[in-house]
Amino acid sequence: MKKNPRHTRREKVFKILLVFYVFSKEKSFNFVIGMKKVILSLFFCMLAGAFSASGVCVRGDQPHPRYLDAVALFGEGKYDEASAILDSLYNSPMRDDAVCYYLGMSEFARGNETDAETHIEEAVAADSLNLWYLEALASIYESKSKGAELAAVCERMLAVDSERFNDPAFYSRLGGAYAASHNLPKAKYYLDKALDMLPDYTPANYSRALVSLEERNFDGFFKHVNILMADPEMDSDWKLKFLSSIPGEVLDGKVKSRVDAFLDLTRTAIAADPDNMKFHLFLQSAAAYCAEWPVVVEEAYKIIEMSGNDQDTRESMLQMAGDAYMSMEKYKECFNAYSAVLKINPSNISTLNNYAYALSLKRKDLGKALKMSGKTIEAEPNNATYLDTYGWILHQMGRDKAAKDIFKRAMMFGGRKESVILKHYAEVLTALGEKDLASYYETLSEK
Repeated sequence: MKKNPRHTRREKVFKILLVFYVFSKEKSFNFVIGMKKVILSLFFCMLAGAFSASGVCVRGDQPHPRYLDAVALFGEGKYDEASAILDSLYNSPMRDDAVCYYLGMSEFARGNETDAETHIEEAVAADSLNLWYLEALASIYESKSKGAELAAVCERMLAVDSERFNDPAFYSRLGGAYAASHNLPKAKYYLDKALDMLPDYTPANYSRALVSLEERNFDGFFKHVNILMADPEMDSDWKLKFLSSIPGEVLDGKVKSRVDAFLDLTRTAIAADPDNMKFHLFLQSAAAYCAEWPVVVEEAYKIIEMSGNDQDTRESMLQMAGDAYMSMEKYKECFNAYSAVLKINPSNISTLNNYAYALSLKRKDLGKALKMSGKTIEAEPNNATYLDTYGWILHQMGRDKAAKDIFKRAMMFGGRKESVILKHYAEVLTALGEKDLASYYETLSEK
């Protein structure tokens, strides 16, 4: 029995929707993280029954056979062949909004976003109330990061059917579009509507955080990011990437309240994924950047435990703990940590240098310190930092002439750029009675 043309057409459309759903998961756009693929797939499923109301390329009272062939080819993922047929229809008297639409979709699938945009815009111009066309155009604008254009299309969709789009996903999308085009009042209006409906909604909190950051509203920024970090469904690697991308302006001047809030974001992420060592490593790194030394030490021992006492991890974490203890002037703990590192790896050059320098600061075991420091400059004779440590120990031992020779070498290999090295050299020169030269290097250290 011959099938009803409308039923045949609808069967083909359902095939297209299935293929386009898969396609949309690859050809996703960039505005709202996580939910961007969901928005596309939900929309195309929602409109599965709407095709019969769309414009259709017809001959007499039936769809044009070549048009139906093109639609079927599109549904099979044969976008080049579909595009060729649709292009011939586009350049013929059979051209209408349906041809423009499917030609645009074919070009979009082929990666020709500019042509796709042109043809979908033509379809919208012919039928400005067709939500299928409007959504397709919105998706293209989203893919091309055209925030202002996306916002305008979404506003039109909302005007066509406000009840259908009265949900947090759509308001987040519209607010994100306004945020991308730096229309912050409009962005806040729609994002706050989404959050009023669903306070923990991830896409809305993400965009709202970025809006707060652009406004330099740091309290608001931390509030919304904290919700993202607490979400156990959010990908942990994405969370780490986002934390790493937080701009330096957030921590400018290392304002204590912002530092604490920043570290707390990572702690919130850890609570959602407690066995992820990457978060602990990030927290330790962030704490070191912010000079929160007790946190550095605490995380070092947690990471050692999480690693199953892996020796490489133990070595690097004990070194971090030793450096933190030295910064806190807790020298007993510092010496113990460094000694533990050298038991694992006696040739750890960085630890040998730092241990030697810590001993020199306490003027303790200077012979041992000089021996350790000597190993570092044997390994790296042109390292200005290691030369500085060796010269400083010589100075502590009263061997200022020898120290001067070492500092002269340090100046040759980058020491002029380091304030601490310049100050040390100035002190050695003062001890030698070379006051003018000492004054020169002291002044240079303050620039």
